[in-house]
Amino acid sequence: MSDTVQEQEKTTLWEDYENGLAYQATCGLSRNLPQFVRFFEGKQWAKSTKLTANMPRPVINMIKMICRNKKSAILSKPTRIKYQGEDPRRNVEKFNDFAAYIQKEYGQESLDRAAVGDGVNKGTYIYHYYWDSEARGRNAYREGALRGEIIDPLSIFFANPRERDEQKQKWILIASREDVESVRAKCDKSVDKDMIVSDESDDKYGTKEQEGNKLVTVLTRYFRRNGEVYFEKATKSVIINEARPLAPDVEAARAELEDAPNNSLPDSGEHESLIPGRVRAPLYPIVVGNYEPREGSIYGIGEVEGLIPNQKAVNQTLGMFLLNVQQIAWGKYIALPNALLGQVITDEPGQVLTDHTGTGNGIKKMTEQPIQSQPLQLIDTMVQLTRAMSGANEVMSGEVLGANMSGAAIAQLQSQAQQPIEDLITAFHLVKEKQGKVLAQFFKLFYVGKEYTYKTEEIRTDDMGAPIIGGDGLPMKREVEATGIFNSSEYTDVDFEVVVEIVRGTKSSVAGDINVLDLLLAKGQISLKTYINAYPDDALSNKSELLKGIEEDEQGQLAQLTQQVEQLTQQLESAMQANKEMEATNARIIPLINENKQLRTYLAQLYTEARTRISQANQRNRQTESDATHLAMALAQKEGNVQAPPVVI
Repeated sequence: MSDTVQEQEKTTLWEDYENGLAYQATCGLSRNLPQFVRFFEGKQWAKSTKLTANMPRPVINMIKMICRNKKSAILSKPTRIKYQGEDPRRNVEKFNDFAAYIQKEYGQESLDRAAVGDGVNKGTYIYHYYWDSEARGRNAYREGALRGEIIDPLSIFFANPRERDEQKQKWILIASREDVESVRAKCDKSVDKDMIVSDESDDKYGTKEQEGNKLVTVLTRYFRRNGEVYFEKATKSVIINEARPLAPDVEAARAELEDAPNNSLPDSGEHESLIPGRVRAPLYPIVVGNYEPREGSIYGIGEVEGLIPNQKAVNQTLGMFLLNVQQIAWGKYIALPNALLGQVITDEPGQVLTDHTGTGNGIKKMTEQPIQSQPLQLIDTMVQLTRAMSGANEVMSGEVLGANMSGAAIAQLQSQAQQPIEDLITAFHLVKEKQGKVLAQFFKLFYVGKEYTYKTEEIRTDDMGAPIIGGDGLPMKREVEATGIFNSSEYTDVDFEVVVEIVRGTKSSVAGDINVLDLLLAKGQISLKTYINAYPDDALSNKSELLKGIEEDEQGQLAQLTQQVEQLTQQLESAMQANKEMEATNARIIPLINENKQLRTYLAQLYTEARTRISQANQRNRQTESDATHLAMALAQKEGNVQAPPVVI
């Protein structure tokens, strides 16, 4: 690059920077945002004047309380970015696992907390993602790793600040303060490193830089050529990095530009790549979010902006009230000339004064008005009205919830109180969707053969490989860490839809969850292990230890049951052996019993037959005796005609 072109590029970047500063000053951003920060930090009193030199300066920082309340409400529903392929048959589970791993690696949750904090305070929060070549990624396309940062609204500038969609900007410029030696080490080889020198900071927040640090303002500008995102870097005096594509295949991009018409002009149009198979970066690696949108501006409105007048009124009213209390508490005296004779009246309790006039009326205390309570009532009313109008009342923060209220009732009240800020939560989730698209672009561009880890579940088994059954009758599972390999080439032709899912949590409190879990456990519909697993993490500090103890108890119970089963098996085998012996004995006894039955039958028959014969013999004997009697009588009559005596039988 020639010196003329280098000077032109340098002038263009710096002019864009100065134009952006002028716009922020015209809109009052450079004046208001530092004020918002000061009020949030509690620096809410202006410099004292002669009239206010002795005035107390109390601070009832309701701004910080309300901002923290809103921030917690927005972040109370943990979310995750989930990718879905436009073709439902395409499995993107690996892509989602990899996305979760990378976000945890660079700390996306911390970025979200800082971003929402900026949004509540300053009205605008900006994510900036970049490839850090100095980071030590594992098996990436090149040495390095994806990183993210939150850009202060006063450090970013847009080609058209009235356009809210950052992806429609012609260019986006970021200003940062970096160490001179570090900048020299990263600059192009053709750059004269002596031209990179330290300069003065233009920080609007009054932050002082440490003495001896040599820092320089570095400008990073993103723009498009042939529909592809490029970036370049410069200081005030020199271009340190010429324009290059965001995609890592720099040489292919340059070759493509040489064959493209008007390749020196930045544009925002969409063009197909001239080199088949080359993956381009069509999206700026910047995501802009607004706490609440501002009419006709990409910069939003924060919570602090509307609270400052009320905050000033509360502080000033309380300050004047305290001053009045001090003046009345100290009191005033009337003393005639020569009554004190050099005595000094102090606030010492029990101080004795001598009246040198001799009249008894030379020293007396003035009658004063009693301390009024109206200022305190006014302050309380202003605070309550401010909290009510800003949607940060006591119900939402849980300050006045009754001790006898159930968890479900508490959750219901808090859910209703949170309805006014549901729109803020939805807006944050929409920003997360834009964020997911930018991250997917980096995954496709930079990661090939990247090793990552993810959480999965496996069934627990015993020493014999059999599944271990839990108290609920189902196989016990445990969470394990698995390793996978991610290759962006598998998803080059996949168009993703981004969905923001709520991971866990109720509307605004875990109280409802706890109440439902208590009810299910009391009814016996869930096991103790399921109860502990589902218990909110932020409400139970030793959750892992409890689960470990439950698993150990289950193992002990399982061992005891196994021993009991073995004992019962042995008893069953003994019983079965005894039963077999009983059956053998029965096999021998039954024939004898049958023989006895037959013998008894035969004896019964003989007995019956004998009785029959005896009866017949008796009958014949009686007949014979009757016949003999008749014969004897007949013979007697015949021989002597004498009556024969009767025969007695």
